[in-house]
Amino acid sequence: RDDPVRFGNEVLGEHYTEDVERLMYSVRDYPVTVAISATGVGKTHSAAAVAHWFYRAYENSQIYCAAAPPESNLKQLLWAQIAERVEKHSDLFNDDNVSGMRLERSARSFIVGVTIPASGTVEQREARFSGKHAPYLLFILDEGDAIPDEVYKGIEGCMSGGHARLLVMFNPRQEMGAVYRMVRDGKANVVHLSAFSHPNVFTGEDVFPGA
Repeated sequence: RDDPVRFGNEVLGEHYTEDVERLMYSVRDYPVTVAISATGVGKTHSAAAVAHWFYRAYENSQIYCAAAPPESNLKQLLWAQIAERVEKHSDLFNDDNVSGMRLERSARSFIVGVTIPASGTVEQREARFSGKHAPYLLFILDEGDAIPDEVYKGIEGCMSGGHARLLVMFNPRQEMGAVYRMVRDGKANVVHLSAFSHPNVFTGEDVFPGA
């Protein structure tokens, strides 16, 4: 449980780029990780692996996954990657229940996709991410620069006790919002996933199919 990359290699049968490995170890080692990424270099794929590692490694762990609206961003990308591993490694999840965007082994231990409503009040959006308490908590936010500030405020209130982690991923587009301020103010460990350091680019070969 102390090595998410080894978990991915030996349990999930996957291999990762050096940048992705740095992301995975950062989630292990730092409360907040911000992954600033090019497109198609494996950030969403690796985030799903991190979710499964955290879920299997820590008893009574809760993992909350979200993406910027619309809901299809979560269903078709991050949650699709999580669900793909459940189907591929069904022997690992024989005792788990899967329903919609929820994988659980008990009422207190699960991975769940949380949608962010595009409408409604600021308070309602904050409330969807408030009051989460467990011995081991992990929040994963995809397209994090387009997620409203109130979501981050709700998550911040959950991270004061226990073993809590936050992974935020985005393709840089604008210098504003909560995640930009995290980076600017040194409140997160920043990992860069550059296209120029990806093996498919510098070798010219399809080392990681689909990247």
